Amino acid sequence: MQFYRQIILIFLVSSLSLMMPITAASEDVSYLEQNWSDEDREYFYFADQGSRLIPYDYFLHLEQAENDTLLRSDENMLRFGFISVSKSKNNPDGLPIGLARNGDHMGPTCAACHTQQITYQDHIVRIDGGQAFIDLKLFLTEIASSLKTTLEDQQKFVRFQQRLLGDNASNTQQAELKQALKTVYEKRKNHIVANHSNVVPGYTRLDAFGAILNQALLATGEENNTNPPTAPTSYPYLWDTPQHDYVEWNGSQANSSVGALARNIGEVIGVFGEIETETTHWLGLVDGGYKSSIQTGELLKLEHMVSQLHSPLWPLSFPKIDTDLANIGRGLYEQHCLQCHVDIDRTDPLRKIQVRMSTLGAINTDPLMAENAIYFKGKTGKFEGRPRYYVAGNPLASEAPAIHIANNLMVGILKNNPIQSYLAKRDAKNLGHPEVTHPPKYVDGEIIEHGKEVSDHALLAYKARPLNGVWSSAPFLHNGSVPNLYQLLLSADQRIKQFELGSWEYDPKNVGYVMSSSTKDSFLFDTTVEGNSNAGHEYGTGYYALPALTEQQRWALVEYLKTI
Repeated sequence: MQFYRQIILIFLVSSLSLMMPITAASEDVSYLEQNWSDEDREYFYFADQGSRLIPYDYFLHLEQAENDTLLRSDENMLRFGFISVSKSKNNPDGLPIGLARNGDHMGPTCAACHTQQITYQDHIVRIDGGQAFIDLKLFLTEIASSLKTTLEDQQKFVRFQQRLLGDNASNTQQAELKQALKTVYEKRKNHIVANHSNVVPGYTRLDAFGAILNQALLATGEENNTNPPTAPTSYPYLWDTPQHDYVEWNGSQANSSVGALARNIGEVIGVFGEIETETTHWLGLVDGGYKSSIQTGELLKLEHMVSQLHSPLWPLSFPKIDTDLANIGRGLYEQHCLQCHVDIDRTDPLRKIQVRMSTLGAINTDPLMAENAIYFKGKTGKFEGRPRYYVAGNPLASEAPAIHIANNLMVGILKNNPIQSYLAKRDAKNLGHPEVTHPPKYVDGEIIEHGKEVSDHALLAYKARPLNGVWSSAPFLHNGSVPNLYQLLLSADQRIKQFELGSWEYDPKNVGYVMSSSTKDSFLFDTTVEGNSNAGHEYGTGYYALPALTEQQRWALVEYLKTI
């Protein structure tokens, strides 16, 4: 019955493109050649990185708030954009991609936000390291709603209790379960309140920086100490990330030395890694940093695996590329794009990428992500007086930029993991990253002296990266405000102001997702909302020195971008 229900739903989606297609079983999915084996992707999908969102057994047995169907049912998880897969050795309970077990808890991993599935007609394509379609904020909200209704609805609680404890639970066991459930609900509710924002991320994006900085501010122990995360950004694709000198949308994190491990620690902080914020001492003498649930050994292995990942090539099941038109597009790419988006050999194991940055005034895209990253502040609480980088840097004042508190946390966790920190330095050296931090290269005329640390002010900029595999990464711009590549080549005043996201169905002509009709599960992207501006990046429109592209030239450039 489940098989036929999937077939019917796939047929409806491919015919109408009005909703997201049901996830097919893994044998129905096409995998592109990305230099990963089945074992590699299985590990990536379910490796434990230390996230502790909710007790594992609770997630297995909670019902949806509005009905008695399990919260984790495949159909319901699809509403949030998660990719359902079959049970396996690393995933014995058949959780969707990117949800993994950490002891007695479950939490999201990097695979949740960086695994993509798209459909074209009757073809389903998996893209490892690609931009996920999930709405993580909606998922977290519905977990809290499920916990709340389970507490308030006696019949729901009885069914939940029976699933966990069986039919013969004592009154004491029932009372203890209810109290534990209440504690989990309060934790999830408080997280939602602390991260409330009027800017809704929707599918394909999240204010990850805002989440990480707020977790750092919550760690201070101070009340009412967070900032509204108003700058959701697209989940960036992962291929070539370890080969960059700088990463993040604002180029804020170097890959040199322990930088890659620190960056991944920050990611786990943002997705519910638990940290003990008092310094530990080994043998009562040696500073042992901050203990945490974060699995740094797993993060090292994941980073190594991502370093092997190749960008995906245009699927053979998609319409054939017009090579003559693409050749014309290549010349236009060299003229309009190559200064920022450099060429690389996508399979070269020795490839290295020096980031190109453009300041906010030059690129003119929505500034909030870059601004929030350095301007968000809060009370430092228990961190007051501690060095910004745990063992170095200026002591934190009573109020400080949130990123400074996050820096203290990340280095403190590194201090607690000396072996992994040493291995991270070795890996960075093997990838050719310099030991001394150097500033990213700016391409809009600003000069940053080589060999100096990047100041916070210099982070008011956005990164350009090589565009291999870009055909898979709609919607475009850092905040996902432009639905397809064709729209990106128009001047900002010609780009559409609103579009619906709710379908995995791919549009191979315009290069993006099919813009859905409005449904109860679709998300309306409104570019007039704070943080959602679709302005800027008007290359090829005549805004900059070069002449505007003709309509034929736009299509030629779009065709070329399918080839890389």
